[in-house]
Amino acid sequence: MDQEPRLPGVGFTDLLLFGVILLMLTAVTIGIGLYALPAERLQLAELQPSLRVARERDLPVGGSRVVNWGQRIILVARTGEDQYFALGAVSPVDGCILQWDPDGMRVVSPCGHVVYDPGGNVVAGLTREPLHRYGVTVRGGLVYVTGAYQ
Repeated sequence: MDQEPRLPGVGFTDLLLFGVILLMLTAVTIGIGLYALPAERLQLAELQPSLRVARERDLPVGGSRVVNWGQRIILVARTGEDQYFALGAVSPVDGCILQWDPDGMRVVSPCGHVVYDPGGNVVAGLTREPLHRYGVTVRGGLVYVTGAYQ
């Protein structure tokens, strides 16, 4: 009885090895792509210029502070347990220092009756110019304002 000569075929081990190599190459390609083309610019809070505002425990929920950072006057308010915002504290309409109204969740100008939301957008008043927004970070129980626009 003659046995037919068998051609060396592709076995399970060969397919498994090919699959593992293909998976590794795909993972490396995706990793290089994510490194080369990040979705957004990386900003490390520790490397940004910042101003210490207060200890976290000294700024209660609903509380606010007005701080000077060089020529800038900034209003920092705490709206929730871990929620803060910081806006330019001088009204562009009348030059008055803005005040935080925690009951209405709004920023108001006592001179010109201009009202802003916590994002710095005009809610009521004779202007459409929004306020400059600043970033707020909390590190080690301390609240900082960063120069980064958010």
